[in-house]
Amino acid sequence: MREEALRKAGQEIRLIVCDMDGTLLSSRRRISPGTLAAVREAQERGIFVTLCSGRAHAMMYMYSRILAIEGPLIACNGAIVLDTRTGELLDKKLMVPDAIMALMEFCRSKGFDHLMVSSEGCWYGEGSKRVYRFEEYNHIAEADSLPLVPLHAFGPDYRPSFSGEIYNALISGLSAEGMRMTVAEIQSIGSLAYTSSEQGLLDISAAGVHKGEGIRSLARLLGMEKHQICVFGDFLNDIPMFAEAGLPIAMGNGEEPVKAQARAVTDSNDEDGVARAIRRYIL
Repeated sequence: MREEALRKAGQEIRLIVCDMDGTLLSSRRRISPGTLAAVREAQERGIFVTLCSGRAHAMMYMYSRILAIEGPLIACNGAIVLDTRTGELLDKKLMVPDAIMALMEFCRSKGFDHLMVSSEGCWYGEGSKRVYRFEEYNHIAEADSLPLVPLHAFGPDYRPSFSGEIYNALISGLSAEGMRMTVAEIQSIGSLAYTSSEQGLLDISAAGVHKGEGIRSLARLLGMEKHQICVFGDFLNDIPMFAEAGLPIAMGNGEEPVKAQARAVTDSNDEDGVARAIRRYIL
């Protein structure tokens, strides 16, 4: 009976929204042929398929092109809604510069790996290891002659060295104690929100920003109702968007709290979990 109810819900779906890392992408950060084929079939049936990621939108361009997304996608954990056809930011929720710069300087004083994403690219602290994710994306994008993400090292004095609108920030490699200290600092600064998209990582946004808000913005733009939306996710930052979808599906490799909020659990991201669920419940 539960399977029948899920398939019935799947027939209502007109919008599929996928998280990227750990969900749509394999552990090698690729979209598998099987997943791409399922997405194509859904698109041919008039279902709009798009992305909702903690990544900066500049790091999503290559994947949106592969998926042939012609319309809005969600970046920076809901801070940005971008129209892929024009490059226009349909919605943006910016961080308060003084607040985030205070947090970045706190991270520098503690030796925490930190970086920040703005309209001018990625700004990173001295000795950052996390910036390799941006370098990795640039290497892949460069091979396909696609736009790169500009990378900038913070100068000795952080504030004068920085420019642009601020979308989000990342603090990585945190121990349990480092996580506790940083969360306490975020709460003391105010006007900031935090979540996590992988172990030891804090994703920082403006207060009130999360993927659920991004899904609501997307639904308004597309004229979709909750029962028409299916979302896929694997980590804690995906939980808010599960509440905004009629058919939230967790990955087999996902965290247990994420699975607990899902209506269904599919296979892992290395087993074409997104494709299998699309075919099983929607197609």
